[in-house]
Amino acid sequence: MSERDHKQLSRAAFDRQARDYDHAVCGRHARRIHGDVMHGVGRFDFSTVLDVGCGTGTTLAAILDARPGVHALGVDLSSVMIEVAHQRLGTRAELRVADAEHLPFGDGVVDLVVCVDSLHHYPHPERALHEMRRVTRPGGGLVLGEWRLVAPLRQLMNALLTRLPEGDVRVYTPRELVDLAAAAGYSAGYCEPAGVRGQLLVSRR
Repeated sequence: MSERDHKQLSRAAFDRQARDYDHAVCGRHARRIHGDVMHGVGRFDFSTVLDVGCGTGTTLAAILDARPGVHALGVDLSSVMIEVAHQRLGTRAELRVADAEHLPFGDGVVDLVVCVDSLHHYPHPERALHEMRRVTRPGGGLVLGEWRLVAPLRQLMNALLTRLPEGDVRVYTPRELVDLAAAAGYSAGYCEPAGVRGQLLVSRR
């Protein structure tokens, strides 16, 4: 499957799921790791946060509730997800339809990047992580939540994912996530279990 096909399938899937995502099975994993994501966010001091693959805006809403006054940015490939996020966040956040591989922001403009249950949809995760690092100030942080599966199940899933109609690409091992972040220029990264079948990558630029 081509890069374009993956992105088109992901966009179409999330357009379909957006209205029900916060309550449906498709959003269950993100909900299960939400608490750990917020714990990871709490390890950083920041005044500007960017959520890459922000979906319906639930993570940004939780961050803004916990830290009023933070400048919040969000991007998602799905225009319908952005519509739902706008309904939730109103003027509290600046939201845009954008590709994670081409973030519409300048260099070093955010203190923290958050990315939840999104990286496994990216045909070129190294490009997306490089963009996340580019827009983050030196010393800024990255909190990335993803699936975590034991080896046999992960291998089976990775054999099936590209045949499924939702644009998924790959489920990563903790070592793969740390290595991808390091290759993009992040340092001091580590992965830890999160929620049910989840993992959290925490790193700094």
